[in-house]
Amino acid sequence: MRYSVTPGLCLALLPSVLVGGVVPASRAQATGGPRASLFGRLVGGALLLAVVLASVLLLGPFAARADAQPRIKVNCKVYATNYVDPIAGTTHLHNQIGNTSTTNSSTGSSLFNNRSTSCNQSWFTSAGWFPVERNEAVKGVNVYYRAPGDQKTIKAIPTGLQLLATDQKYSCGGSTSLSATPPYSCNSTWATSVAFPDCINTSRLADEATNAVSSRNGVCPSTHPYRIPKIAFLIMHPDGGVTNPLQVSAGTNAWEDYTFMHADYLAANQSVFNNELLDLCLRNAPDSVTVADTRCGT
Repeated sequence: MRYSVTPGLCLALLPSVLVGGVVPASRAQATGGPRASLFGRLVGGALLLAVVLASVLLLGPFAARADAQPRIKVNCKVYATNYVDPIAGTTHLHNQIGNTSTTNSSTGSSLFNNRSTSCNQSWFTSAGWFPVERNEAVKGVNVYYRAPGDQKTIKAIPTGLQLLATDQKYSCGGSTSLSATPPYSCNSTWATSVAFPDCINTSRLADEATNAVSSRNGVCPSTHPYRIPKIAFLIMHPDGGVTNPLQVSAGTNAWEDYTFMHADYLAANQSVFNNELLDLCLRNAPDSVTVADTRCGT
């Protein structure tokens, strides 16, 4: 949804904004003389001020902010740390979020039919997991669904879609500024952000190595034309600083540096997500808001 207001509408609103029936400048100047000229300048200034006030009071709520972007947000707890990986079967030590029925034999259908979840939204029955960052606790994970560019072009996320995210970044103290390297000097809470690709080739939903690429400002290439919301995990760590060097589980008793960080997502959300929330929270949400409705996650 987009909002725009024409100058004509601003002028049409002025009579209700000006107080005391101020005479328009053109009528004042028509009487002639120095006093009329001064009066015209004063009234002209009042008109300019009224335009500014009308813009601020009436248009402000609808003007798009540079930092606003409609989104869906879910908060999840890590419910298990294990070697479960139903997509690739890897032996990384993983933190598990979402559907608590996840095993190495899980499918989109089995997850969809088992509605147990570690997240604060009951419709979030997808499974998510990511390698353990060595000696770093996790106090929670925010899962975001966004739609950069034209959000009206996003489509439903197919149940059973397997996604791999390898784009990791870091932040310190709740900052929205992200860095490509761990914030080793951070002495506050810090976070690891991992973002998934959002352009899909639907002929190979179960091949996470080739089924998805990232859009460019919401535009997908012809090889992967099916656009879904851009999913990101914000993995939040408590106070205490960042282990230096930051290492990530790469197998049984094996560790790699932070560039090995990644995440997996096996789609199995309940139908309300695709059938209602994508419209409410993303497709039809004004550009000027981040949260279009409380159902979108606060």
